[in-house]
Amino acid sequence: MNILILNWRDTRHEWAGGGEVYISELAKRWIKMGHKVTLFCGQDVRGNLPSEETINGIKIYRKGGRFSLYFWAFIYYFRKFRKNTDVVVDVQNGIPFFTTIYCRKPKVAVVYHVHGKQFFVELPFPINIIGFIIEKYIFPLFYYKTKIIAISRTTRNDLVELGFKKKNIEIVYCGINGIKNHESSSKFYKPTILYLGRIKKYKRVDLLIKIMPEILKRIPNAHLMIAGWGTEASSITDMTMRSITRRKVDIIGPVSESEKKHLLSKTWVFVNPSIGEGWGISVIEANLYGAPAVAFDVAGLSESIKHGETGYLSKDESEFIDNICKILSNKALRLRLSANAEKWANTFSWETAAANSLAVVKSVVKNG
Repeated sequence: MNILILNWRDTRHEWAGGGEVYISELAKRWIKMGHKVTLFCGQDVRGNLPSEETINGIKIYRKGGRFSLYFWAFIYYFRKFRKNTDVVVDVQNGIPFFTTIYCRKPKVAVVYHVHGKQFFVELPFPINIIGFIIEKYIFPLFYYKTKIIAISRTTRNDLVELGFKKKNIEIVYCGINGIKNHESSSKFYKPTILYLGRIKKYKRVDLLIKIMPEILKRIPNAHLMIAGWGTEASSITDMTMRSITRRKVDIIGPVSESEKKHLLSKTWVFVNPSIGEGWGISVIEANLYGAPAVAFDVAGLSESIKHGETGYLSKDESEFIDNICKILSNKALRLRLSANAEKWANTFSWETAAANSLAVVKSVVKNG
């Protein structure tokens, strides 16, 4: 099959996150299974990536910015893709590509999570209103009969609430990258809290800076590390420099794959203060390297973290602080959670995810 994927970004985009990893990992395995994959996505913020490139066998076309790429996807489809496409994978990042309007090929939609109130956290007026209306009302209207791949049970439930039929939604969980790096089993000398991921408003990384004084009252030698990049990175850096706890916080910025593995294997606890996720692939990656996780009891994260076994889910800010300090101060608990976290992470496989997702794609082509 010739598979065309329409996605907001690719893994080389400076704001790439778990969603881009998800699509990339599936696509490169589909290629190994004998299929051809083309990916259309937006150009990087700096505009410094090639307009055409092949990575892991995936032919990538980049054109347009955060919103204009939807228009360019329509143009590129008719100019470049239509004749050589058997099936379209339309990835919905709050706003779908509306391929149901102009494309007559079989289609599968991929949904990471339903954004809902995140539009009002991330986007300015009136774009936030437009995005909310599109996702809540227009997306279900145009994709009602489209087969959907959701990355978690919570995402599927949210889609059903929007009006989609449960029978049209298949869950394909994320896999996990690599094998645990055994170069060092020792942790950082100081009790370390790590956030690693995109720095966006809805991720609430600023909350970590705000709660550090309270954590330091209980764990005086605690240290916070923030790795990653995103639209709020400069704001977080400024906030850290103005904080009385600035000497207890390290802003690392973007990290390589080897640096990521090093940080995850050395940290004492991994945190994700997000208001909601599709799944929480960063949590599972942290688990693979023996890092228990603490987050809020919100969509996605409530599924990727097994409360009391691989980490803790928190009802509010006070409990979030309590859970972090509990893990930092109790070595026996930390070791138990760490062992459970590794076992949990190793139950996920990209090979399984690729096979399951391809089965959905094939079924759509067969019935299309």
